[in-house]
Amino acid sequence: MPRKIGFLLLPRFSMLSLMSALEPLRVANRFVDDHYQWLFIGPTTTPVPASNGIPVSVTAMPEVKQLDRLFVCASYAPQAGLTSAIINWLKHRGRAGTHMGSLESGCHALAAAELLNNHNTAMHWESQAAFHETYPNLKLSNNIFNDDGKRFTCAGGSACLDLVLHQISQDHDNQIADRVASSLIHQRQHEVEVGQGSLLLHTPQQQVLRPVIDAMAAHMEEPLEGAQLAAIQKVSERTLQRQFKQAFGMPPRSCYLQMRLQRARQLLHESHLSVMQVGIACGFGSNENFCRQYKTMFGHPPSRDRKLDSGVVSYAPLSQAQH
Repeated sequence: MPRKIGFLLLPRFSMLSLMSALEPLRVANRFVDDHYQWLFIGPTTTPVPASNGIPVSVTAMPEVKQLDRLFVCASYAPQAGLTSAIINWLKHRGRAGTHMGSLESGCHALAAAELLNNHNTAMHWESQAAFHETYPNLKLSNNIFNDDGKRFTCAGGSACLDLVLHQISQDHDNQIADRVASSLIHQRQHEVEVGQGSLLLHTPQQQVLRPVIDAMAAHMEEPLEGAQLAAIQKVSERTLQRQFKQAFGMPPRSCYLQMRLQRARQLLHESHLSVMQVGIACGFGSNENFCRQYKTMFGHPPSRDRKLDSGVVSYAPLSQAQH
């Protein structure tokens, strides 16, 4: 009997993530005789726009009956389109025992429906801080995806392809999943093999500094001093300065500042924290200093990025910054 797969689309979902999850199912049907069927779902029959502006026709939630697996698809401002009707529908699906999960920030909807309790949550590294502020009791994972058989979550983008290949291997076997990956000219990544950090640090010089980068990310609200960072790397402060300049083209202090400001921008877009609360959460002792540093890096004050639905977020690469 075919497996029925549902994709619940929330406004401004990622078309890339949706297609990355859908295409492996289409290809798998070449090898397993149309084993997968799918449909796109929305709160009503009104087409749901993706983040690129393309509207997608959907079946209304009340019309959907049996589902074997459900993907909640969201990207920018995931809380903006979340309604009590959606939350209640997800709870109903959870009680029915549907294998449920999310792509990118669709985990906000699952968390609001209390469906991620006692499950590890994988999501895009840019969105983790805002999610943690909203749901501090849920456990975040840095894997590109997680799937424990009941709930699955995914960082988005090409990681969606790896998640669905994993599910195909569970539904059938690794040979089928490998054939699908080969047809898509894709090298599979398994959750036990790779986390997002390994995808972000590209050069050997950057990989060496992973312990320090991880420590910076874990201590945003109370930034570590240079001596503490050097101790983590087990080198002198002078050596650490040289390593950072070779790896990132800037000293660790500037790198740390940019990481904090990038997290601040994400919190402004995806949390309900005030500008002052965001500054405090990212280690700025005064609101004045926070606003000044923010404007220096992004060219406008943090108040401009306050609204959850303020538009597509663009992220500046690591580069020299004022400090």
